[in-house]
Amino acid sequence: MSHWRSDYRKAARDSLAASERFSGFEILRSWAGGISDNTLPVIGVLTPSEQVSVSAQKQSERGTLMQIVLKREGGEDVEDILDDDGDEIEARITGALLSSGCACFLEAVSVVTNGDGRKRIGTLLMDFRIKSWRPIVRTT
Repeated sequence: MSHWRSDYRKAARDSLAASERFSGFEILRSWAGGISDNTLPVIGVLTPSEQVSVSAQKQSERGTLMQIVLKREGGEDVEDILDDDGDEIEARITGALLSSGCACFLEAVSVVTNGDGRKRIGTLLMDFRIKSWRPIVRTT
């Protein structure tokens, strides 16, 4: 049986891979620091943190942060393209995770554009919060 965060990442990757919009993208299982321009376009799916609180005597509430990072080359309109990418990602991620029985909502969006004058590289970072409830595991 796989870990729930692994299941979240797989559901997200599978949903993004099924999108016609992202058919030419490499979808990474992990994001290793700097991504070279030769790798573009690329999408990474990460779950870097999780908030935990006790919601009942035998249950914990989990707030898993899922980050989707998209990096692509573009022209002057790269931010407009990233906005459209973000709409597609939001629909796919919330749909995939809501259908798995979790609450999933977009929390934040960041767009960064870099370039050396000849080409522009746009990066889209989207933070989703996945709410779930898990039994508290106790050893006796």
